[in-house]
Amino acid sequence: MDDKLKIHLQIDRERYPLVINREEEIFYRDAAKMIDNKLNKYRSLYPDFGTMKHWTMVALELAYENAKAKDAIDITPCTEKLKQLEELMDRYIKDGASK
Repeated sequence: MDDKLKIHLQIDRERYPLVINREEEIFYRDAAKMIDNKLNKYRSLYPDFGTMKHWTMVALELAYENAKAKDAIDITPCTEKLKQLEELMDRYIKDGASK
């Protein structure tokens, strides 16, 4: 069943209507809060910047966080462990077959 939900997010004093999957609602609401918090931070840090520069700083910070998170997800140790387990299973199967 397609469980859709219509929500309205408020970001930077603007309302944005969205139709989303119900299970994703918390992520959208958290993302909207995160954007507002970052906008407020940059408005406080750089009051002389215009709106576009504040939004650019928010986009830069979110893109940086995303890139850093992608880099942190290293599956190499898991891949190496799976290879070791595969070798162990192969030896076990060969030893069992020869008996």
